[in-house]
Amino acid sequence: MDGRGKKMSSPVRKNKVLIVDNNERVLLIFQQVLERAGFDTYSTWSGREALALLKSEEFDVLLVDDYLPNLHGSDFLHRVNRLLIQPWVIVVQSAAPTVSQLRQYILLGARAVVRKHHIAQVCEAVRSCCNDEPLAKTCAN
Repeated sequence: MDGRGKKMSSPVRKNKVLIVDNNERVLLIFQQVLERAGFDTYSTWSGREALALLKSEEFDVLLVDDYLPNLHGSDFLHRVNRLLIQPWVIVVQSAAPTVSQLRQYILLGARAVVRKHHIAQVCEAVRSCCNDEPLAKTCAN
């Protein structure tokens, strides 16, 4: 309560999204769109740097390209699965995913696989993850 007896509103926590893509232009587009939609964004082109960030901070959503120059997407997701705190994972890729790619990414914990050039679908997938579980999910391992 403030000095006049009115209840003070606490600042609303924004959902945190870590964007990992090897294309700087794509990183900037995702950042701009997601920030306009009300998310806090962090970005990197490096899978190794992303893993370091995931170990040091909690993110609600991880938006990751299926191809990273220094770490393949499935290897990266295997490592994410070993973390104590895991964000919801959305894989983005240039081409439409094949059935085997969908299976592989879902088995590795991906919540969605979206074509990266469908920006509205990417944003909707991030929003959907945050609506279902606003905080990062904790791994029971």
